[in-house]
Amino acid sequence: MFHRKALWALAAILSTTTLASCNLGKSPEPTPDVNALYTAAAGTLIAQMSEQQTETALAASPTAASSPTPLASRTPLPTFPSIGVLTPFGTFAAGLTPLATSPGTVVVSNPVGCNDAQYIGGEPRDGKIMNPQHGFDASWSLLNRGTCTWDEGYEFAFKSGDRLSGSNVKIRLESQFTEPGHSQAFVIPMEAPKLAGEYKGFWQMRSDDGTWFGSLVWVNIVVQ
Repeated sequence: MFHRKALWALAAILSTTTLASCNLGKSPEPTPDVNALYTAAAGTLIAQMSEQQTETALAASPTAASSPTPLASRTPLPTFPSIGVLTPFGTFAAGLTPLATSPGTVVVSNPVGCNDAQYIGGEPRDGKIMNPQHGFDASWSLLNRGTCTWDEGYEFAFKSGDRLSGSNVKIRLESQFTEPGHSQAFVIPMEAPKLAGEYKGFWQMRSDDGTWFGSLVWVNIVVQ
């Protein structure tokens, strides 16, 4: 009995020794680096968040460029009717901003007796470039600053320089009379000359007795 127990004890010792000898020389299992695991996990999370933000931005961006917002429409400048007679321009209201004057236009009025005419504005602008024989309307607006009415016999007339085929505008009808404090628009069809060059013609009001008065105005064009 004792001999059998001794054999069992010896066998147990030999088995333990054999298992121990099998593990001799083997490297110990490495201990996991907790910081490295945290770093890797954080990198993965950041990459996922970046990818999600990129997809969100692409989804929010328009697929095509939107059309530019049109600029507000400019208020058109008043135009004069294309006729060869004067047109009523109404009462000159206090504080009314007149049309821009052309560069070099004499706006200082020249009163003679009870007559005076103050330049308000007109077209075309000085130095406007035109083609040979181009037809156009020259227009001037004048304020009656005198004390006499521009009635029958008064006229807006060519005075000197280049006429450009323009005709005088005579006042004949009562509906065309211009009382003091009122203004009148004179529209004259003209034509650019055939030859290239700069052309300038002077115009002014003239009373029924032939006296020139008021602002001296002109039309100045360049033919190319």
